[in-house]
Amino acid sequence: MKFLAVLSLAALAVPLQADLIVAGTPADSGIGFCQPFSCGYAGEYQQVYASSLFPSPVTITGLEFYDTQSPNSPSWLATGDMSISLSSTPAGPDSLSSTLSSNIGGDNTLVFSGNLSQPWASGDTLVIGLMNPFLYDPAAGNLLMDVNVAGMLADFSVMDAPDDINVYFDVNGYNSGDFGGNSIMGAVSSATGTVESGFGLVTGFETDPSDTPEPASLLLVGIGATAFFLARRRVS
Repeated sequence: MKFLAVLSLAALAVPLQADLIVAGTPADSGIGFCQPFSCGYAGEYQQVYASSLFPSPVTITGLEFYDTQSPNSPSWLATGDMSISLSSTPAGPDSLSSTLSSNIGGDNTLVFSGNLSQPWASGDTLVIGLMNPFLYDPAAGNLLMDVNVAGMLADFSVMDAPDDINVYFDVNGYNSGDFGGNSIMGAVSSATGTVESGFGLVTGFETDPSDTPEPASLLLVGIGATAFFLARRRVS
């Protein structure tokens, strides 16, 4: 009877694995882009992701950016004070406006605020855990990431040269020509006001698992329920 009780509790404790949706693979080879997370960037940067990347509504809990292609060898990622927001938007990879405020959706949510400065080595991944997870429904439009950066800081006392702090993150859409290389992302920066359709940072979206239990979890819950029923029956 103790075994059955333990089995029932184990069924309820089985965790579901978080999912990772990555936009923009494969990354362009031998090149990267440092806005908006490096290179002393200050201003507003937006990137839009096609809703087709997301097969169903998801709760986004984290963002990832990768440093696998640039020949640069930084030792530090120096960033300013960042505010990152997510929203659904009718703007698409080829229809972002250079008036950045017009791209932001009505469900705009501040998901991160802080400084991301940290030690760095080529091959590292920038992982941004969201303080406010964002429930995104692809039926509501495309997904917009809006990043505002102020007060870019660099601790030169721990670096030998400016290149030590310039991290160039993986991109998709540059090597195919003058941008315009994909149909799933687009970007625009307040620094230039130029819309780069078909170009963007390779981005990983950490998401909560579906509310629907996985088959293995359903089996364990069923076993646990059976064990509970048998235990009650035996007591009676």
